[in-house]
Amino acid sequence: MQNEIKNRVDSIKALVENSATINERLLSRFIEILLDAILSGNKLVFMGNGGSAAEATHLTAEFTGKCVVQHQPVAALCFNESLSAITAIGNDYGFDQIFARQVKAHVKKGDVVVALSTSGRSQNIRSALSLAVEQHAITYLWTGNVDLDIPGVEIWRVPSESTPRIQEVHLMWGHVIAEVFEIKLNEKTSQ
Repeated sequence: MQNEIKNRVDSIKALVENSATINERLLSRFIEILLDAILSGNKLVFMGNGGSAAEATHLTAEFTGKCVVQHQPVAALCFNESLSAITAIGNDYGFDQIFARQVKAHVKKGDVVVALSTSGRSQNIRSALSLAVEQHAITYLWTGNVDLDIPGVEIWRVPSESTPRIQEVHLMWGHVIAEVFEIKLNEKTSQ
């Protein structure tokens, strides 16, 4: 058992130390884009399936509540939080439309949409992102080490095929963004 634990801990360490895992330039640019969007009256939207759904909910709470630093609440939604909406839309329109239908209802030009998907291949995620692009949202897919392209979507890849490792990095990205965003939001709103 010790070797199995050590192997996983070592894989986490190697992933965190890999320069491709944490791109400070991308994180900084995302924070600037998000600040501009929020200060212009737009919102942040997260979505995901399974473990990524839990992370999407968690990260949404960091913005409407706080991660570390007290700040004004940020308009943030998580499309996988409403079991009623998901089951109604899934029943009436199909599971591949559970997020797209919500994008159509809630996302407007200039909103920031972040989809979390370890595989990047979930049809409900891809449908929602394509529609968000059509609605002129700023769109991101946080995924694993997969080869895919979705026109108009900026794709952030974790250099791993391991679902737990990918999800751990997504949460790291989200926490770094939330922590720095809070500081910068306070700086901009106190001027």
